[in-house]
Amino acid sequence: MPLSQDDWKQIRDEREAGLSFSRLAFRHGIDKATIVRRAKAEGWGNGADATELVRRKAMAKFAGVTFTSPKKKAAAIDIVADLAADVIRLHQAEAEQVRELLWRGLNANRAAETLNEKRLAFETLKAAKDSSETLKNLQRMERISHGLDSQGSKVEIVIERSYGTAA
Repeated sequence: MPLSQDDWKQIRDEREAGLSFSRLAFRHGIDKATIVRRAKAEGWGNGADATELVRRKAMAKFAGVTFTSPKKKAAAIDIVADLAADVIRLHQAEAEQVRELLWRGLNANRAAETLNEKRLAFETLKAAKDSSETLKNLQRMERISHGLDSQGSKVEIVIERSYGTAA
């Protein structure tokens, strides 16, 4: 069934609020290429300007200028907030899977009796470490792209150890 003009307006609004073409295609059940073609034809841009659009809209809201009705704004904010909550839930589930892999490796290492069993346990622990590092990077990128974290925010933890005084 073809999409109505209202449907396309909604898709464009969501795109300009920062959603990816892939996410829009999934949400609306249409081919990503169809959205990309329409975006190009209507001058939506390629997505690189989404951050700047959001920044400009936020400044306009701060200054009291409105681009759409408050009801439509609230609905768009709810959509983006629901998607952000979905991202957080997904990240929690992914972290739990890595934790389970880690514990499987630790338990296998404790139970290992042969060298081959120890090697298999070690490989499971390496897989958990690699998965953890990959997941950390992927989730960081997703959190930034969904506006959950800013690119420049970094938490630095410094551990100082004291080994006594030198004689």
